[in-house]
Amino acid sequence: MESDDQLLTRPIVVVGAPRSGTTRLGQLIAAHPSLHEVEEPRLTWRYGNDSKSDALRPEDARPEVIAHIRKSFAEQIRKSGKTRLLEKTPSNSLRLGFVLRVLPDAKLVHITRNGIDSSLSIRSFWQNASQGTQHVMPGKWKARLREIKLRQIPYYAMEVLRRLAPRPLTKVVGKNLWGPRLPGLRGMVEELDLLEVAAQQWRACVEAARADGLQFAKESYNEIKLEELSLETFCRVLGFLELEDEHAVIENFQKVIDPKLATARRSAATAEDLVLLRKWIEPTMQWLDYDWPR
Repeated sequence: MESDDQLLTRPIVVVGAPRSGTTRLGQLIAAHPSLHEVEEPRLTWRYGNDSKSDALRPEDARPEVIAHIRKSFAEQIRKSGKTRLLEKTPSNSLRLGFVLRVLPDAKLVHITRNGIDSSLSIRSFWQNASQGTQHVMPGKWKARLREIKLRQIPYYAMEVLRRLAPRPLTKVVGKNLWGPRLPGLRGMVEELDLLEVAAQQWRACVEAARADGLQFAKESYNEIKLEELSLETFCRVLGFLELEDEHAVIENFQKVIDPKLATARRSAATAEDLVLLRKWIEPTMQWLDYDWPR
């Protein structure tokens, strides 16, 4: 039987701001027969740092934290019968130095999306998916129950209460938070327009992922744009990930991806939306080579 370290050789970690294509990219890569995808194991990554934001530092990866996360991933790969890990969690964009302490030989793929489109989509999820259970994916609750450890329960009990509470009660218990937990996120929600909160989440994720990827990973960091996700680009990603016998993955890509999909992803922004977004994300858009609409 392969050891945990053998199973965690060259793991693939997909990062990106929420609503930027991380799920789609992860699903496309996961078509490779050697890969087992673990999608958004939020509580596993936060183990031992539950009281903190998602912006964990490398020093937060203490020995017991590293051991827990690696054991969890190795067990899941072993049960799946696959040989290599594929992991996707948008919040990891905020903590790549931490991630690389846990998975030091990880191959990182950072997917970006136009900040206007992504911010508008993030706001929509805040409005429609942060309260109640109707937008929770089937099996998500069971997955969280399997993932959580007894020592973590006190940290997330209030979060569950806030999600399940009827909207009138949010004035009493507080609004449930959604997406990457930036430092000070609750204060942002209370003081800023929701679109500004969404813009802050997008900006923080893409800036941290690019800066940390280039600082900590260099040769093992790759960045692509959702709008440029063509077969040629996807094949370059597969080469970077050192995935051999990729025919099934390419065949799946050709079936799933509509060549017109990139241009169809544009979201309608009002003049008021653009005024709010411009002060928060225009410099970052320029850094990522996205044009601001005229």
